[in-house]
Amino acid sequence: MADEGEESPGRQARQNFRNLAHSHGLLDGLRALRRGGRLHDVVLLVEGRPIPAHRVLLAASCDYFRGMFAGGLREAEQTEVSIHSVSFTAMKKLLDYIYTSEIELDLECVQEVLVAATLLQLDVVISFCCEFVYSWLDESNVLEVLGLADAYGLQQLRAKVHSYLLRNIQTFSRTEEYRLLPQDEVFRALSSDQLQVSSEKQVYDAALHYHFSPEQVESNQVYLQENLRMLDAVRFCLMDQHLLQPVLQSAGTQMRSTLRCILGFGGRFSSGSRASGENVFQVFHPSWDQWKTLPSSQNPRLSNQGVAVLNNFAYVIGGDKNTDGCEAERRCWRYDPRHNRWCSIQPLQRQRTDHCVCVLGGHLYAIGGRDYARELRSVERYDPLTNTWDYVCPLRRQVYAHAGAELDGRIYISCGCRGPTYLTETYCFHPATNSWSPCAHGPVARAWHAMAAVDGRLYVIGGSNDQFRYRRDILTVARFHPEADSWSTMAPLPVGHGESGVAVLGRRIYILGGRSHDRGKCAKYVHVYDTDSDDWSTSVGLRQRVSGLAACVVLMPPSLL
Repeated sequence: MADEGEESPGRQARQNFRNLAHSHGLLDGLRALRRGGRLHDVVLLVEGRPIPAHRVLLAASCDYFRGMFAGGLREAEQTEVSIHSVSFTAMKKLLDYIYTSEIELDLECVQEVLVAATLLQLDVVISFCCEFVYSWLDESNVLEVLGLADAYGLQQLRAKVHSYLLRNIQTFSRTEEYRLLPQDEVFRALSSDQLQVSSEKQVYDAALHYHFSPEQVESNQVYLQENLRMLDAVRFCLMDQHLLQPVLQSAGTQMRSTLRCILGFGGRFSSGSRASGENVFQVFHPSWDQWKTLPSSQNPRLSNQGVAVLNNFAYVIGGDKNTDGCEAERRCWRYDPRHNRWCSIQPLQRQRTDHCVCVLGGHLYAIGGRDYARELRSVERYDPLTNTWDYVCPLRRQVYAHAGAELDGRIYISCGCRGPTYLTETYCFHPATNSWSPCAHGPVARAWHAMAAVDGRLYVIGGSNDQFRYRRDILTVARFHPEADSWSTMAPLPVGHGESGVAVLGRRIYILGGRSHDRGKCAKYVHVYDTDSDDWSTSVGLRQRVSGLAACVVLMPPSLL
């Protein structure tokens, strides 16, 4: 036998043993005692209902019960202990977890369990509840989940909501729930370097959407104000210049003026000089006794172009290049009357002339027309905030030499040509559904006419047709009532105006120059229709006879005039 001081191979004088299954066996034993109703030494009263338990297991499981039963409190001696501010269902689930290390959650009970776990300071269950709630987080419940996190100091859940905002800001910012979030939470998200956006323009949009509805933002009728806190999170220096310029328009950038003037751009002049030789454009105010000219070296010199006004900028879109041969134009320009300055904007996706341009919802719409190789039914929409054109719902059929106007959130177009045929057709564009619908036909087929909206009615004026196998002036003035889908005939034009400019000042419609086929020449006369009295008067004539003039009304600074 070996000496007591010697160890033989494979034997040690002292050994440790650890049974990893012991804790499981211990829980199994406690569960068996619980099922058998044995050795319970405390009853928890929750909502007046008893839950028997073993005091030592409760104290060993969480700080709440440890403080209650091992901290010298009177509950340590009580056989019944009332638990407040939690539901019986939630406490039963937590006791099941303490005895089994398992818990099952569903949408009906998770909030109750989370409240109870927060009270008992069961951190593992709190984390599981937060993960479960987060897995169901979406646009409809962000506000509720954030409120839950704040109410119970759940920083882990709050962090997950913040992460959700960072990843989904583009879509979530267009919801009503977004505008109900606390300002500090939204500002923290918009200011974060982890915000998932592809451009600073998207941050700007999200900032505006907190203060305004998407419809207000898209209509481009909001202005920057000092109290719009979310804009402080936008890094404007990172925005492209062509985006930044319209963004910074505000009440503070509007000129001090009351001079709403008619501007006339381009056209073909009867004097023999084409519009391409003109470096001026024409300006008129009703208080003047003559038209004035303003020099502008960058003035686009075209005819039959589309023209529209948005935020007091005049946009000239496409047109005829006025070359010896017929050639349509893709290029587009914007005129800033504050500085008498032109700049180029993104060209159309295809050449257009004899088209119409209307403003709707903060966008420009270039509708139909032709490029001399073919007639067009496509419609392009321009976004001034992104300087881009995209296609929207096309017309049902091709049309050119038509006229259009916006009224009550819709665009209406009338008449025009398709091939050699003069049309009476009228259509309405619905932006909400991106669709066109037919309206009642006009009383007279015509093309190269004017259309204007005043006081809920549309007026179709002038133009020509070939009803008698030769071009003749149309003097009939027709008024369209959209709600009744009906036309009525008004006081006729005194003389012919085809390819004329048209402008609305107050409740009066100005028809500028154009071509009279009955007289066989271009005109410089200007006639004014009073929509209240249904009569025509003569106004100050243009400086030259011209057809294909583009006209609009903008606010002009007195210093330029």
